[in-house]
Amino acid sequence: MYNEEKTRTITVFGEGAVKVSPDTVHIILSVVSRGTELGEIQQENAKRMNQVIQALLSAGVAENSIQTIDFQIRPVYEYINGEQRFQGYEVINSIRVTSADLSRDGELVDLAVKNGANQIGSIEFKIQEQDMYYQQALALALQDAETKMVTIGTSLKLPNRPIPVKVEEQHTTQPIAFRAMAMADTGTTPIEPGTITVSASLLVKYQMI
Repeated sequence: MYNEEKTRTITVFGEGAVKVSPDTVHIILSVVSRGTELGEIQQENAKRMNQVIQALLSAGVAENSIQTIDFQIRPVYEYINGEQRFQGYEVINSIRVTSADLSRDGELVDLAVKNGANQIGSIEFKIQEQDMYYQQALALALQDAETKMVTIGTSLKLPNRPIPVKVEEQHTTQPIAFRAMAMADTGTTPIEPGTITVSASLLVKYQMI
């Protein structure tokens, strides 16, 4: 907060936040294969990924909720006695699985691993109707700015209540909650979505009258 004497304005920073339970999870699953014969490891990788996909489909995941997001073939080298030596190839095939049933995220991860996935890229929890909650956060940010302005006006003993002449929305990033995994004694991977904080901030300029 600062006072601009020449223009007789006061600029106030307001913040607002809303905590929301996520309603969608995105799981990145990969099959990583290594070997010296490229054709063989390509076939082996494709077989394992098809097995992962079929297992997910059989478990009720919709086909349009499974998307290939990355496929790489790259040579693998290691340094031995200061020399770079070719060790073979690495094939990486990655898919994104989207689900609105957050109670099954651990089950889907375990199912994929059981059927051939050997790398979990990330687990992201998101909100589909984010704009609605962002508007609520904006309203709270404006209320926060108003509260601060009243405090300032009272402290300065201003004869009249300043009026807002400019409201500037500050840049925010889309909130995403990431969760790590830990194996439980039950054999099922527990993944807790928690809550996501949707925040907004404003710079509000008030004219002193």
